[in-house]
Amino acid sequence: MQRLPKRLTDGAQLTAVAAVYATVPDNSLLTISAMSVTNTSATPRLLTVYLVPLAGAAGVSNVVCSGRVIAPGETFNVSGAIGQTLGAGGTVQALSDAATALTLVASGYVTIP
Repeated sequence: MQRLPKRLTDGAQLTAVAAVYATVPDNSLLTISAMSVTNTSATPRLLTVYLVPLAGAAGVSNVVCSGRVIAPGETFNVSGAIGQTLGAGGTVQALSDAATALTLVASGYVTIP
């Protein structure tokens, strides 16, 4: 079994609708080790993050951060995602109340049996 560090996203700016920012590779498991979001705008913005299983959709059953206000210039650590695991085909999805205002950076470990 291999456990490899992986950068999930290199500073992706969130959109105003739930979008996929990382997908777990086939035949593997992803454990999130770090996830932060920075507000690069001059206005407070809302953040929502989902950990969606294979063939699932972003929604109330897989939200780990819902409507969190991020102040201008603030970097928020998404503690609800840390240590969480997703199986093959699962996705990390997120959204903001305004496109290009919040920047997501995340990393984790991919385990390959």
